[in-house]
Amino acid sequence: MLKKYKKSFSMAFIILSALVMLVILFKDDDLFNLFEIINKINKVYIIIALAFIFIFWLLEAAMIYLLITKFTEHKRGLGTFWLAVKVTMIGQYYSNITPLASGGQPVQLYVLKDSDISLSNGTAILISKFLLFQIGVTIYSLLLAVYKIKLLTNINNGASAFIITGLTINTVMLSAIVLIAFNQQVLLKLCSFFLNLLYKLHIVKDVNKLMNKTERFISEYKDSISKLKEDYSYTTKMFVITVIQITVFFSITYFVYKSFNLNESNIIDIICLQSFLYMAVSFIPTPGTAGASEIGFVLLLGHLFPSNIISTALLLWRGISFYFSLVFSGLFSFAVTTLSKKKIAFL
Repeated sequence: MLKKYKKSFSMAFIILSALVMLVILFKDDDLFNLFEIINKINKVYIIIALAFIFIFWLLEAAMIYLLITKFTEHKRGLGTFWLAVKVTMIGQYYSNITPLASGGQPVQLYVLKDSDISLSNGTAILISKFLLFQIGVTIYSLLLAVYKIKLLTNINNGASAFIITGLTINTVMLSAIVLIAFNQQVLLKLCSFFLNLLYKLHIVKDVNKLMNKTERFISEYKDSISKLKEDYSYTTKMFVITVIQITVFFSITYFVYKSFNLNESNIIDIICLQSFLYMAVSFIPTPGTAGASEIGFVLLLGHLFPSNIISTALLLWRGISFYFSLVFSGLFSFAVTTLSKKKIAFL
């Protein structure tokens, strides 16, 4: 019952955020002006942007497929790939409707278990996928920040602190992953220190319980990292796919930009700004980072668009990158669970 209330609250929050966004964006514009702008956009670029969403999902499914065949007895073939597609799309839906995308992995684990993949192997698959993406997107964004340092320092509208905070949090996470891989004891000591500090500040009550959970968490990640370290050729291939996947997703903003027949900015600059935006909002605890993504888009990418079309640009970008993904993955999840006549417990 509580899960249903949480899901309903998340959906209500997303819908409310969308309505508030529309009201704020178009409070000074009539709908006729909106339709007039949309009618003038280059539809080819919108189709490309939508196609890139599907390519992003396809690459996600390909990685899960490769992890399944690597960590389990499942053979390569259409059956295993279809399982990877289901894991991808159902995971997308639940990640979209839960804070910090926290609902995706539990449901994905359920789908894997339903296909006779053990909890330990399923956990290893999902943790490995998370590690590959998290390491990839953090290094990707840090390299772009160094390469485009001038672009980063020229952002003077208050967004710099936003970006630096996001990069810092992701860098701390990357450092934790490195410690898990090479010096687990140092990380455990750091966790123990901070948990005891929080206990003294009366923020946490049971340090031992939290420390036990932390140790189990670190142990699971250690096992997954060890599996990836066993085959550097395989892991390198997976990182290459991850980089392509990240680039595809961040390029969607560029095609939205081009749909307005704008040419002043290049794809590298827009991908760079989009990566900063992703870093800045990825740890905002709202379903689908609703609210933060819209504000971040205006702060970081708003200057690329003429003032009279920024609202429409935001609507198109968010509509393609989030709301289309939410609706499509939701319909997919409903169709798959209905046709299989086996309702997922989280639905």
